[in-house]
Amino acid sequence: MKKTNWIVISIIFGVSLFLGYAIFTALVSALFPAVNNISRPLLCAGEYRIETTRSSYRPGETIWSHNIYCDDKDITLPSVALTGLIVSLVFFVLLLIAFRNLLSYPKDFGVLANDLKQTGKAPKGAKGKSPLERMTELKEMRDKNLISQVEYERKKDEIMEEL
Repeated sequence: MKKTNWIVISIIFGVSLFLGYAIFTALVSALFPAVNNISRPLLCAGEYRIETTRSSYRPGETIWSHNIYCDDKDITLPSVALTGLIVSLVFFVLLLIAFRNLLSYPKDFGVLANDLKQTGKAPKGAKGKSPLERMTELKEMRDKNLISQVEYERKKDEIMEEL
């Protein structure tokens, strides 16, 4: 059985929330307020309308505001939030499909990790040498005073751990 990679799924979920809320809802619904009709069936069973107001506080500066009403009750924030959530879920599904090969670890992941763990302990320059050869070389270095007794003990313990 493959083990689920929850880290990748969490990252995809965070990205989809960002895409749904920040990018799509903030930008697209500001330019095209009719996009908020996506959430209409879930929020409003009565009369639904989007009201756009244009105002100018200074010459050359125009501000547009969009308000969404259901039976003359302002539902702008819930409508925008629900539209963002729906779009985020769509992005989430699309990203899961696009990155489906990263959603689980391979079946032999534990074996691969153990192999890396075992091969990762060999010090540089010791490739191909047996532990006995390395211990002999280490003893010679200590006898010639090239390394201290403390260094010798530390390296000896490392070689013994690999056995």
